[in-house]
Amino acid sequence: MLNELRKSQAGRAALRPRLVAAGWDYLVIVAWLALLAVVFVPLYLAGVRPFDGLGMVSIDLLITVLSVLPVGAYLTIGEAGRHQATWGKRRAGLVVATTRGKRPGAVRIVVRNVVKLLPWQCAHMAVSRLAGGHEVIIAMPLLVAAYALAGVSIALLLVRRDRAALHDVVVATRVVPSQ
Repeated sequence: MLNELRKSQAGRAALRPRLVAAGWDYLVIVAWLALLAVVFVPLYLAGVRPFDGLGMVSIDLLITVLSVLPVGAYLTIGEAGRHQATWGKRRAGLVVATTRGKRPGAVRIVVRNVVKLLPWQCAHMAVSRLAGGHEVIIAMPLLVAAYALAGVSIALLLVRRDRAALHDVVVATRVVPSQ
């Protein structure tokens, strides 16, 4: 009976360790965003507006390059690396594996993280349009998409026995206890 329990637990990570891992990873992400704030807030307060006059596509690209890509790189380097885990997952004793228990390839990890960060990117694009007071007709569907994708991912994580979020389902990966 104990062996059966271990086998079932080895196929999935419990919710608590996943939340702990996410918390540690969010510390890294918040540190990066704080560094951006340390650079850009004083410029803004000093009257320097390096982004004024840019079109929405340029602003979208800038937001992506400054925030989403570095976070995506952090996630991808960790999960595609030798530990198969970000710093947070390592601290929580978790790794990313395929549904067959193998090491996922780099392309699978990249796609996994693109799907994971898509709600964040949609939200950035919506907020930049709303803050600029234009393109509201585009901002609203982006905001709905951000909340819908995040909501589906959270719902899957909570209801699935294997705790697979949307990004895991799409690329057939799972977060499992490290062995």
